[in-house]
Amino acid sequence: MNRRTLVAVMLVAGSLSAALFGSRDAVAVVSNADYTAVPAFVSNATTPNIIVVMDNSGSMSNRACESSSCGTLADGSTSTTTTWTNTTRYSGYFDSLRCYTYNTTDTRFESGTGKAALSTACPDTEWDGNFLNWATLRRFDAVKRAMIGGDCVSARAADGTCPTSGTPALKTVRAQLNGVSTERADVNSGGPGDTYVGRIPLADRSGSPGTISIHVSDAYFCVENDTSFNSNCGDSYSVRKYHLRVGYTTEPTGVIQQIGSKARFGLVEFKSSSEGARMLVGAGSRQSIDWSGSGVETFTTNTAAMVDAVQESYPSTWTPLSEALYETARYVAQIQSTFTTGYVYPIAFSGGVSNGVNFATSGAGSIGTSEITALVGSETCPAGYISNACGRDPYFFGQNHTPPWSASSQVVACCRTFVIVFTDGEPTQDQNIPTALQDYAHAHHGQHCTGSDGAAPPRTIDGTCNTHAATPFSDLLAEHKTSYADSGSHYLDDVAYWAHTTDLRPCSGTSDGTIAGLSVTGHCIAGTQSLTVYSFFAFGNINGRGILAQAAKLGGFEDSNSDGVPQTNEWDKENNQTGAATPDGIPDAYFESSNVDDLQDKLLATIASILRRSASGSSVSVLATASTGEGALYQSYFYPSTIEPSTLSDVKWTGYTQALFRRYR
Repeated sequence: MNRRTLVAVMLVAGSLSAALFGSRDAVAVVSNADYTAVPAFVSNATTPNIIVVMDNSGSMSNRACESSSCGTLADGSTSTTTTWTNTTRYSGYFDSLRCYTYNTTDTRFESGTGKAALSTACPDTEWDGNFLNWATLRRFDAVKRAMIGGDCVSARAADGTCPTSGTPALKTVRAQLNGVSTERADVNSGGPGDTYVGRIPLADRSGSPGTISIHVSDAYFCVENDTSFNSNCGDSYSVRKYHLRVGYTTEPTGVIQQIGSKARFGLVEFKSSSEGARMLVGAGSRQSIDWSGSGVETFTTNTAAMVDAVQESYPSTWTPLSEALYETARYVAQIQSTFTTGYVYPIAFSGGVSNGVNFATSGAGSIGTSEITALVGSETCPAGYISNACGRDPYFFGQNHTPPWSASSQVVACCRTFVIVFTDGEPTQDQNIPTALQDYAHAHHGQHCTGSDGAAPPRTIDGTCNTHAATPFSDLLAEHKTSYADSGSHYLDDVAYWAHTTDLRPCSGTSDGTIAGLSVTGHCIAGTQSLTVYSFFAFGNINGRGILAQAAKLGGFEDSNSDGVPQTNEWDKENNQTGAATPDGIPDAYFESSNVDDLQDKLLATIASILRRSASGSSVSVLATASTGEGALYQSYFYPSTIEPSTLSDVKWTGYTQALFRRYR
């Protein structure tokens, strides 16, 4: 007997409004405008807040080429040889497969002869782009290149793009100008693989000295035949002062522009030992404030504000990792900074523990008289907020943005907030954390250790910290270093665990509740508003790797059973290198790159992971349909929204079909 059954199954996460099942209105005349391609019970994932805590410490001035990583070998592995080698690929602002001429009128490098291979020599009047990357790129240059494409020489447009300048009209990017030390790269006349011949113009290597030194200062370099630096290339050997500027025919972009409005970005940077941190761009804001002053710039988008703030950043201070994360958590909680009564981050509430000042005035919570509102037209802030200042709250989505963050300005309780701690090293000047939080994660972060044992693994966990470069993550996560130089602390993972497992916007019924661990009254938002902490480790050593891995484990685990305990299968579900659903012993919220070549790719992978988690946390439905024929069952299931990892495209309605065969009796 033929039997045919049609089955439709709808699995809905959360509750549907009872209105969907109420009485139907009379049928009205409809047009194509009344139809939609997306079912009414499905909404797009809520745009997440992504706050970047970016390292602007003094060590970011160092050359990117160092003993742990200096270029990429032909087999794709990382080179640990710091001397110039013409078969190693060095990344930076220059194309490694091109030669460059220097335009003395516009004082910039411009693309010249192409190279067939890395080792191909350049003409006697041109510079080798691969060599220039090796000699001149700093850590901060590498970060800016990955994040925004580099510093634009001309003032950026309102949309954050870099205007053209000079003849020919090119978009000109320059190396780090402020807050840098003088660095030196030495290259020998040497053999065929490491010589400066074919890398430096003939006029700049007159006399063929045994060694030439490239001295890199504030966005310029000098070519000298000795190791002493002469400011502005005053040495008699130097032909000229070479400004580190590069002309491009296309818009230079980085991760921030590539992600665009898929995220509501915020930017936090380190301040001095007495100030903790400062927020230069509030989450979703299209305004930026200077790191060291009160200057404010307004743009058309949050993306443009982020690009401007990153561009104006410079190496300048210590590395107070836990203090910066703690201040970020207080911003999300909307309570006043622990360090100063002036501006540290936006605050949308007055009085109590918040003390935000009125809209567009100077003081706590306001960027000053240039502040713009997130509202449009006749909109007003909900009760409880400072008048016109509700846009300071990271959970308030305003219309006054391109495109609008919301169709109508409102508090969005389902928005998830992520923090990326991006740093090159271990904490310094990092002590000002409340006592209650200083060892908050003690039960979960391994045995406390001090000192240093550089013996190669395997070795026991015995209270002396493993410091060998090859120490596996299993050992790093089994111990917890507590001894750091320069008043550093081990509190980063404690703060991360607290901020991840604590409701920072608690409610007591419908009233404001008490924030756990701080014992202060917060600002109620329905649901649980906590931080998910990612860590990104660049250019540093084993000590920084350990504490950042711990922070990612304790601040980024998916608490599937809601017990507040980071189980292994909650912090390690994927292979961090491939993205495959195979645990690798490394926290899924931890990313690392000491190689300039893959810095941007790893940053993209970090944010792609965040977007996937945000989408999975806020997708409201999965639609499945099935039908049976004679002896077969066919089922299809779909994902309303999927982030494609390599392109970060938001792909709608991907899915699968499966066939199940059964024998009937």
